[in-house]
Amino acid sequence: MSQRSVKLELEGKKGPERDKNGKLIVPSTTSPSHHLFFRWDEAGHGADADDAPVFLCEIPIAQRTLRLVRQLPYGSSFSDWGPMVAICDYVMEVHRQLLRSGKRVVELGCGVGLPSLVCASMGARVLATDLPSALQDLEKNGAANGWPQRIWRVVGGGSEGVPVSKERGGKIEKARLSQGALVEELELKQDMNLMYYRRMTGTGPKEGWVQLVRPNGIKPLLIKTELRPPRRKAQGKDMGNGSLIVTSLRWNGDEALKLMSRADELEDAAEALQLEHSKVVPEEPKMRSDDFIMLPGTIVRPEGFPKLADLVICSDCVCEPAYGETWEQLVEVLEKILAPDGSVLISLRRRSHDGIENFVMRLGRNLRFQRYRYRKSDPANADGVDLICASWPSKNEQFEQSVDSPRNPRESQYALRATESFELQLPGSLENLDESCPPFEGRKFLKK
Repeated sequence: MSQRSVKLELEGKKGPERDKNGKLIVPSTTSPSHHLFFRWDEAGHGADADDAPVFLCEIPIAQRTLRLVRQLPYGSSFSDWGPMVAICDYVMEVHRQLLRSGKRVVELGCGVGLPSLVCASMGARVLATDLPSALQDLEKNGAANGWPQRIWRVVGGGSEGVPVSKERGGKIEKARLSQGALVEELELKQDMNLMYYRRMTGTGPKEGWVQLVRPNGIKPLLIKTELRPPRRKAQGKDMGNGSLIVTSLRWNGDEALKLMSRADELEDAAEALQLEHSKVVPEEPKMRSDDFIMLPGTIVRPEGFPKLADLVICSDCVCEPAYGETWEQLVEVLEKILAPDGSVLISLRRRSHDGIENFVMRLGRNLRFQRYRYRKSDPANADGVDLICASWPSKNEQFEQSVDSPRNPRESQYALRATESFELQLPGSLENLDESCPPFEGRKFLKK
C-alpha cells in the first residue's frame, strides 16, 4: 500500500478501494459512461510526488488518455463520479461538433475538472472556474495532460535571447531562449534566481535552467503571465487540441462578465503571439457584394461586448446542506454569461433535502429547460443523478404573449448595446438594412 494511502488512513480518510488481491477497484459510479473508460495506473505518480496511483480516463473518440493525478475525496458524499461522467457523456454525444469547432466552454465549480479536460481534449476553448482555494486540483490535472497553468513569458535578453544551461549552474548553451516565448515552470528555485522550464512557444532549447532576473540587477528576464498557448485546430484525422484556462471566480454576475472580457484579451494575445513566432501573415478575405447573400436570423455580437459562453457546464454544485442557497448566484451567473444561442448543462446528484427543486424553479424563470434522469436512485442511498439541459427561449416561444412565458434578457442587452455603439457595415449595395429588422439580429454572409 502506498505512503499516501497509509497517511489518508491515519487521518481517518479512506483511500481507493482494493479487492482481495490488492488491486485497485475502479469506482462503480464511472461505469454508466458510454464514451469514457476508466482504470488505475498504480505505477504512476500522483500530485504529491509519492507512490499514489493515477486514475486514467481513456477517450477513444479523441484518441487520448487523461491522467487524473488528483481525484475526488474518498469515502464522502462528494466522491461520486456520476455527475461529471453524465456531463461528459452528454457533450460528447450531442455537442461533439461544437467542441471540435473550438467554441467557448465555461465550467462553474470545476473541482478536479474532468468535464473541462474532456472538452479541451475534443478541441474546445475551455474556461474552468472555481473558488481560489479549490483550483489546485485542476491545475495539477491540467499540467499532467499538457495544459500547464504556471506559465512564464520571456521579456528580457533583447534580440539575442535569454541564456540557458542544461544543468543548474552549468555551461551556457549556444542556443538561447527567444524573447516573447512562453515556458512552463517545472522547478522553481526562487532563492537561487533559477527556474527549470519546458518551452511551449518561441525558439530555443526545449528544456533547461534560466535566470529570472539579470545578475546584479533588478530587470526581470522572465515574468509570470496569464497567457496560454492557443488551441490547435483539428485537421483530417488529427483531432487537434483545445485550450484550458483555470481561474478563480466567485459566483457574481458582473465579475463573470468581466472574466469573459479578460478571456477575450488572453485568447487574442495568444493568437497574436503564435502568429508572431510562426512568421505567417494571415491573408485578409476578399469579399465582393455580388458574391454574397444575406440570411436573416443570425444573432451578431455588438462591438465592445465580450464573447459569451457557447456551453456552460456545472456538475454537482447544488446542495443546500453543504452550499446553502448559493444556487441563486449560480443562476445569476448563468444568465450573465450564456450566449443567445448557447446551452447550459447541469448535473445534480440527489440527496435528502438538497433544495434542487427550488433551484429548478428559479432556473425556469428565464430559461427553457429539459430534465432527464441519468442514473436511477438506489432506494437505500437516494443517490440518483439528474441532468438538466437549458437554453434561452426560442423565437416561437417568445411570440406567445403570455404572462408566464420566459423572456430572453440577452435580447434587450444586445439591442441596447447595438443602438449605442454597433453599426453593421455591409459591402456594396447591401449597406441599407430593412428598418423592420430587430437591432439585435444581424445578417450572415454566405457564398452562393
